[in-house]
Amino acid sequence: MVPNIKIALDDLTVNNLGVLRRINSVVLPTSYSDSWYKDSLTVGELVKLAYFNDIPVGAIRCSLETPPSHKDQTRIYIMTLAVLSPYRGYGIGRKLVDHILEQAKKMFVKEVYCHVWVENEDALTWYQHIGFEKGELVTGYYKKMTPPGDAYILRKAIE
Repeated sequence: MVPNIKIALDDLTVNNLGVLRRINSVVLPTSYSDSWYKDSLTVGELVKLAYFNDIPVGAIRCSLETPPSHKDQTRIYIMTLAVLSPYRGYGIGRKLVDHILEQAKKMFVKEVYCHVWVENEDALTWYQHIGFEKGELVTGYYKKMTPPGDAYILRKAIE
């Protein structure tokens, strides 16, 4: 018998900010500053924590990019998306991304995009599976890596 699985998203608060920091430190190959985490408290629905049966197991943090000129469209950038490895395959990452796609629609944003390290084939495949298109290669994007790591830009148009 398969136990009931409950996946829920929650807002980021001062009280659970450490959860975001911990999930990112375990999953992601780069670290973020205290100011980045403090700023995470100001982005509203563009940051969420994911819970698997009330256990924090994932997080997403995005930013709204409004270009200075009106020639380019406002976009949402996925800065971080992390799900602890034992909890992958349950739809948690998809639920986090779907939340951001819904926010994009509400904000009349026409594109969501991210950078993915070229060596992270699982993430590249996963993003393409959920409808993102692989774009250009950015050489040396991950400057804190030794040697600096290259990244692909992945984009999803919002209709």
